[in-house]
Amino acid sequence: MKKIIIASILALAVSIAFGQFTSAEMAKEGSGEGGTYFTTTYQVLAKGKEYVQMNYDARGVSASDNETSPMYKASGQCVGSLQAIKGVYKNDSGLCAYTRPDGDQIFLSYEATGKLGVGGVAKGTFTIIGGTGKCTGMTGSGTFTRTSLKGPAKGIGASMTITKLNWKIP
Repeated sequence: MKKIIIASILALAVSIAFGQFTSAEMAKEGSGEGGTYFTTTYQVLAKGKEYVQMNYDARGVSASDNETSPMYKASGQCVGSLQAIKGVYKNDSGLCAYTRPDGDQIFLSYEATGKLGVGGVAKGTFTIIGGTGKCTGMTGSGTFTRTSLKGPAKGIGASMTITKLNWKIP
């Protein structure tokens, strides 16, 4: 009897540790809000004291309470560039790929304006331009506000991006 109890407890522990975590089914259409924390590596070309060209690669994790959102628990990578004059930029743009827990991806393009430096804020818009798997043919758009944070290590930037999103999947 003890062996059966121990085996049952072990089987339960293994299924909890290695079992699939299920969540609500992704909605085919909707809207919502969420946030993504990014860390960023970048290359900077200073053009004198006032002009800067920056190319960057940002990687992060999305957080949302909405389990039906396509961005729920997704990780993301955004690659972009901007030119700043006296710390202000009007032409930040790039592309992002978000990977959902099931491996499906969502692709979007974005544009923003803002201010460089810790505490600097950027505001922008994005357009969903497609995806893979269950996100194939996905469309949508939204707005975002990105706040620059102190990076976790020298040469690494950080930011928190809050988004408002509308989406539709055929």
